[in-house]
Amino acid sequence: MKLKPALPENVFKLSEDSLPTQSDLDPYGKVMVYRKDVGWSIIQLTDIKQFLSMKHTHWTFTPETP
Repeated sequence: MKLKPALPENVFKLSEDSLPTQSDLDPYGKVMVYRKDVGWSIIQLTDIKQFLSMKHTHWTFTPETP
């Protein structure tokens, strides 16, 4: 039996029911979205629906600035 790998702790599936909110944004108003053939992209929250329609599958918080 092949099990699906678990997602890392701070990675969430991107769907209409699971969109990031204002409280998930970094100080610049951005989050990261993922698509298998593109990888991770940093976007504004206002563009999230566009990236969802472009088949991005996951989202996460942007990393802290060193």
